[in-house]
Amino acid sequence: MEIRHLRYFSAVASHGSVAEASRRLNIAQPALSRQIMDLEEELGAPLFVRGARGVTLTAAGQQFHKDAEQLLQDLEEAKERISRITSGQLGSLRIGMTPNYTWHPALLKPLQKFRQSNPSVALLLEPSMSAKQLEDIRTGKLEGGFLAWRSDEDVHLQGFTMFRNRLLLAIPASSPMAKRPPERLKDLRDEPCIWFPRTRSPRYYDFLIHQCLMAGFSPKLVQLGSDVSTILGLVAAGMGYSIVSDASRFNCPRDVVLFEHPDLSSSYDVEFVWSDENRSPTLENFITFLQKFTVD
Repeated sequence: MEIRHLRYFSAVASHGSVAEASRRLNIAQPALSRQIMDLEEELGAPLFVRGARGVTLTAAGQQFHKDAEQLLQDLEEAKERISRITSGQLGSLRIGMTPNYTWHPALLKPLQKFRQSNPSVALLLEPSMSAKQLEDIRTGKLEGGFLAWRSDEDVHLQGFTMFRNRLLLAIPASSPMAKRPPERLKDLRDEPCIWFPRTRSPRYYDFLIHQCLMAGFSPKLVQLGSDVSTILGLVAAGMGYSIVSDASRFNCPRDVVLFEHPDLSSSYDVEFVWSDENRSPTLENFITFLQKFTVD
């Protein structure tokens, strides 16, 4: 039995006439009749009662008609799924995101619109620091990630900029500096500073330290937070100040005041990064979609 047998049978059953079905299928009537008889012989049961005015289904034919219609529908749906997978409209993506950028509108907007445009793509977002994301993208655990500090040394990693981040001074709202921030960062040399372990993000850590050295001081590190939310929480509790990215504007506690400062003039890029060794149609579709929202 072949798929064409199911289509021929379904056409005859639907039209109640071999002659009409042969016209619709553009096949000679004797050939169509032969195909139906071959099908009945293979099934071992008559499917039609032949009459002068056409054909009617037997009890076996009625059941086979239901089954054949379901099989043909399943086949069409399977073909549609293959087409959507090939075009990247069906599948799943595991995408990393640095926790500090979770609330950034430059990422929330394209992710929301992609979800609306591609409801059959399962988008799994995994919070992870940049260094860990890069490792997971290389090994295929992630299809891509929103991160900073991609190294140009890995020729297989590709990316484009989603937005640029400046640095901000984060000060407890209870501190006198919240009303009169220091004119120069070096005035903070004796103030307690909330930082994070270098192992969490070595390149970002070095970038921040470099900004401080350029401003003429070395921060007095007194507390370590494992992530930005913890750091901002410690600042809100009055434990000290910190230097954070301006992405923190979107999830900053009320008890923290953020300032732009002239000594913090450098910026860095946040990219969407992937490996050219692990590209799928779904990822290609996602990349093409994201590129509509990139900065110049």
